[in-house]
Amino acid sequence: MEKLLCFDYDMTLLDHATGKIPESTLRAIEKLRPEWKIVIATGRDMEQPESAYGMKTVQPDAVVQMNGAKVCAEGRALYEYFMPQELLQQIFIFGRKHDLCISCLLNNIYYTTKPQPLRDFVYTCVRQDEIHIRPAEEVFGQQVSAMALVGNVEDAQLLEAEFPQIRVPLFAKKHGADIIPRSLSKAEGMRRLLKHYGSNFSQVIFFGDSGNDLELIEAAKLGIAMGNAIPPLKEAADYVTDAVDKNGIWNALIHFNLLQEE
Repeated sequence: MEKLLCFDYDMTLLDHATGKIPESTLRAIEKLRPEWKIVIATGRDMEQPESAYGMKTVQPDAVVQMNGAKVCAEGRALYEYFMPQELLQQIFIFGRKHDLCISCLLNNIYYTTKPQPLRDFVYTCVRQDEIHIRPAEEVFGQQVSAMALVGNVEDAQLLEAEFPQIRVPLFAKKHGADIIPRSLSKAEGMRRLLKHYGSNFSQVIFFGDSGNDLELIEAAKLGIAMGNAIPPLKEAADYVTDAVDKNGIWNALIHFNLLQEE
């Protein structure tokens, strides 16, 4: 039965302060790769240019991306979900009406209701090169798997109150959130991947930091919250390690005797 070592990407694998994955994390992955399937489970679309560094550096065996909207293993798509057009359009129209920054990324183009907050967020957390931004309405009619909010907890609550069919879990930095249909989660995506591998959650170790990691933290045999994680995730986790910039992944694997001190 396959064992899966799984990681959220932003602020779990990737340190936003440096734009790099810590060397200790990469060393840990290489030491464990012979016995474990290496999996990234993220809210991102890992096939977009800003994620190329992570894919090339980690070389995961599988990816659960866009909060379970797409599941890939060994370079092959196992599952893909697209948001219903009516819901997609209603969320964007509501965001425009209530001055919310709601966006999606498709074919390296950002579609948004508010360009400047999006631009500020992307340049702080994701990438530094110039991005292409278009009005949200121009994506209507296209297949979109994931949406995001740049805003605070009040903005997230406003969306959830208007659209009971979605969840809007905050990022660890609390100035943005994923917009996720309630039928999706990283845990549901992982369930599909485990079926592919003929395995189950008893063989899963998962590291995360944000609200969209909660279901997988709870489902995994060992759910580990980063030191920089939001408080609810730390409360749900089996163990809380150090922050991403303090060798959190390496230290946790040492703690559970999966690696030896060097």
